Amino acid sequence: MTPPIGPRHPTSARQLRRLLGMVLAVLLASTLAPLVRSAPASAAPGNLILNGTFDNGSTAPWWTRLAATSTTVDAGQLRIRTAGPASKPTWDDLVGHFEFGVTAGQPYRLQFDASADVSRTLRASVSRVNTPFTSAVDQTVALTTTMRRFTFDFTSPFGDPQAVLLFHLGAHAASTVRLDNIALTPLPIDPATDPILYWNGILLDTYRALDLPPTASSREAAILHGAMHDAVVSVTGVGNPYRVRVPVSYPGTMDNVVAPSLHAAVDRAAFDVLTALYADDGLSFDQPLARAGTRRPSGVNAAEVARGETVGAAAAAANLQARANDGSGGGGPYLPDGVDGSWRPTNGKPAVTPHWGLVTPFALTTGRQFRPGPPAGAADYGSLLGKQEYRDQVQEVRDYGGRTSSLRTADQTQIAFFWANDLKGTYKPPGQLFAHTRIVAEQRKLDILANARLFGLVALALADAAIAAWDAKYQTPIDLWRPESAIGGGWEPLSQDELGVSFSPAFPAYISGHATFAGAWAAVMRRFFGTDTISFDATTDDPHARGVVRHLTGFDHAARENALSRIYLGVHYRFDADTGLATGDSVGAYVYANRLRP
Repeated sequence: MTPPIGPRHPTSARQLRRLLGMVLAVLLASTLAPLVRSAPASAAPGNLILNGTFDNGSTAPWWTRLAATSTTVDAGQLRIRTAGPASKPTWDDLVGHFEFGVTAGQPYRLQFDASADVSRTLRASVSRVNTPFTSAVDQTVALTTTMRRFTFDFTSPFGDPQAVLLFHLGAHAASTVRLDNIALTPLPIDPATDPILYWNGILLDTYRALDLPPTASSREAAILHGAMHDAVVSVTGVGNPYRVRVPVSYPGTMDNVVAPSLHAAVDRAAFDVLTALYADDGLSFDQPLARAGTRRPSGVNAAEVARGETVGAAAAAANLQARANDGSGGGGPYLPDGVDGSWRPTNGKPAVTPHWGLVTPFALTTGRQFRPGPPAGAADYGSLLGKQEYRDQVQEVRDYGGRTSSLRTADQTQIAFFWANDLKGTYKPPGQLFAHTRIVAEQRKLDILANARLFGLVALALADAAIAAWDAKYQTPIDLWRPESAIGGGWEPLSQDELGVSFSPAFPAYISGHATFAGAWAAVMRRFFGTDTISFDATTDDPHARGVVRHLTGFDHAARENALSRIYLGVHYRFDADTGLATGDSVGAYVYANRLRP
């Protein structure tokens, strides 16, 4: 047997603390063997494991738990002669490696080559040092006399600057195991595997399938993303929850307790929320859940999935329960004021969700917290109609928002339809802003934790923007009529359905919902990324702008264009747009400052 490289020496205080943590965690009674150390080894670029190839002939920094288990380097491989006996648990006999850390939400790939002189199993785990039963990945493989490559991808459910890679060799009679080419490497962020993005996409598909008003759709998005965010916070311990931090405990031993799967927690939270919200609409999310299961990292085991689903279910339940009596289902029929200047149906459809300004907000204290002043500072309908500012703005919409306008440019026409998304089959105004959030998130390569918080903030801001906008529309002295009512005389707005029939949305004009959504979205995005100047290529679902991509130079640019689009579409006045942006900005700033803090 080749003698060990370097002398054995007493365990250092730092190493002793680590090992004592392991002993206490698994309630072991025996004494750990001294660790074999030598000159520091180096890791390949990107590999967190030092000396995973053993090409230098050294076993350092690998250590054994049992003195009776020996390690040598033979033909460039780590040769381990285990102690046995088979009656011991797998964690009784360990070969391990400290010297690295893991980051919560970061994807990794564990790879190693392994063989044995007899048919046997080998368990591999990446765990916390002080609580080694808390594993980020825990897999058991079957070994033969042929050296084979094993690969497991996983997303760490926790962060720990002092992690440990363990090969569990117990529960078998004495045998010889060979290891080589051991690597633990961080993987690049892949949006295709991010459960936050996946379920947001399922939500937008749901919007397309149902003809939901922007009020209800924004509420449902906030419940969904609140639950997914809380699932992520509960599993990782990173950040502050919206509604609940589900307790995650780790009783037991290294044989039966693992960390919850981050993906499974998010998947279950999303599935439970969407099922609760849309089951009455005849929608099933069984297939999306099944597809989500195929997108999880290969290193996730059944126990991790089960624990993750428990966390996700609790997060969903808490967020659903919090909105059970929020007033969203109430409200009687709307009675128009019946005077000039007041809103009235323009296409035979009743007023949409007139009670929404009274719905309990997600972050604001009340729907009127940022209630704007009346349009043009008017005290009532009569004084408004007598103001030159009002008359000028009506004329602007007549000139630029009419179906047959000769002043509106081709670009303004494109802007009008690009931001519309009012029709059935589109993802609606909140959905477009979620789609743009995703474009930026993918561009900036955000991980699961960052996406959970970003989409959570955007969702809460959009939900409260709807409440604030509908408060201004219906709960104030002036429920302003749409331009087509103000202009009359057969004038038609550019806004039109799939058949080309002109229409105006069935709720008062002041303030613009699109503009309020846009202002809230931009306020969150600016603060989250620390800048406004992030350019991106934006997309749309609107059938009148199919395939159009607009290059936007920043979040404020996007929000301003969104707001002005309603003038070009002929459904809003300029003070609807301007005041909507300002109100939304206040909502977004408040949400960012007071919810989902890192």
